[in-house]
Amino acid sequence: MAAKLSRRQFFRLGLGEWGALLGREEKWQTRFRPPGVLDEEEFLQTCERCHQCAEACPFGVIEILGPGAGDAEETPVLDPERNPCRWCESMDCVRACPSGALSLGANGQPRPIGRATLDHDACLNAQGVLCDECVTVCPSEVGAMKMVGRYPRLDEDACVGCGLCAYHCEATPTAISITPFAAIVSRREIK
Repeated sequence: MAAKLSRRQFFRLGLGEWGALLGREEKWQTRFRPPGVLDEEEFLQTCERCHQCAEACPFGVIEILGPGAGDAEETPVLDPERNPCRWCESMDCVRACPSGALSLGANGQPRPIGRATLDHDACLNAQGVLCDECVTVCPSEVGAMKMVGRYPRLDEDACVGCGLCAYHCEATPTAISITPFAAIVSRREIK
């Protein structure tokens, strides 16, 4: 589904942005949103596009979509492959959101960004190289990655999809992929 561009957005795109749009359009179709995001449709209606979440992020991982995003223009996204979320204990991005488009759940925790998938065959440990990098970088309060014997194991129910494990995976190609929350919900994989 292509982004719906208004006439104003169309004319605001520069030549370079058109090339970038063509290359990134599919990437942003299923977006990684900041922690605590509502369902995509409700999020687009609720988000005030104030950018306070991006300004509050101490690591600068939240990007703002430009005119090529159509009706999602000026909304926050993450790119965990390039710059993963650090899943801060303080959740500054969620707390900075004035509209409630990002919020803490009833349990005081935000909704996940996505979910990791671990390919055991691609893991360095399966190739005889000892590695625990994914376990080391998984936020301690999340604890989704644990070593069991010589191999990392992923607790999918605990995973928040921050992307730190995939970003730091030393296997080539990476043994870990991250699926955005919206794609998981659309496939009804979240319990």
